Amino acid sequence: MTILYEDQYLTCDEDAITIHWYYFPFGSKRIPYSKIRNIRREEMNFWTGSKGRIWGMGLTPEWFHCDIKRPGKDRCITIDDGEWVKSVITPDDCDRVFQILLAQTSLS
Repeated sequence: MTILYEDQYLTCDEDAITIHWYYFPFGSKRIPYSKIRNIRREEMNFWTGSKGRIWGMGLTPEWFHCDIKRPGKDRCITIDDGEWVKSVITPDDCDRVFQILLAQTSLS
């Protein structure tokens, strides 16, 4: 399997994205690209609660994987795979992961 991108919290390969430290206490979630319906790249800030959230879910149905470096990051990617709760990721290279997701899912 060819790795397209990898950092401490994410691995993108040819077939899917794997989000490490997703489930408590340290389980991973693998999302096949074929299941992804939509992706959204957004700015994070403390006012929305996204920048200070280290792990879990707030009032919206969006789950943030564990990322202790999140307060120092500015952007996130929300992945809609058809489930009620959307996965929010904060890769070290947000632009690169977003481009990989666009290419692998054929979304525009």
